[in-house]
Amino acid sequence: MINRFLNKKNKNLTIKYLLFSIVSYGFVFFGIIFLVEILNVSETISFLIIYAINYLFLYTAQNKYLFKTKHETNKLIKFLIYLISFYLLANLLFNLGIEQGLQYLVSTALTIIILFPFRLLILKKVVYKD
Repeated sequence: MINRFLNKKNKNLTIKYLLFSIVSYGFVFFGIIFLVEILNVSETISFLIIYAINYLFLYTAQNKYLFKTKHETNKLIKFLIYLISFYLLANLLFNLGIEQGLQYLVSTALTIIILFPFRLLILKKVVYKD
């Protein structure tokens, strides 16, 4: 099973996903810092806003460049279910971190790290499965 996961196609997909994630989460961090530190928006509201914008961008970008598939209604529906599920889960984890006294950027980072592998797995095996 490990050899199957580590084949060349999966390695390339994982590397591309990492690059997408770096850009995506860079936007998340800078967006949250901008909203919290400059515009004085609450940490939780900032997290909600930035994650929503980020997820809207990801469907188009991942569909076209990462998984190289065409838009289909079925994929969009699966992505929306994925989006809502992970959006709720990310907000739950973020707010649990805040309630435990973590600084908002630390809570954001932990949320990203925890959900990262599950996102790739669900995207590959469910949303963009051929």
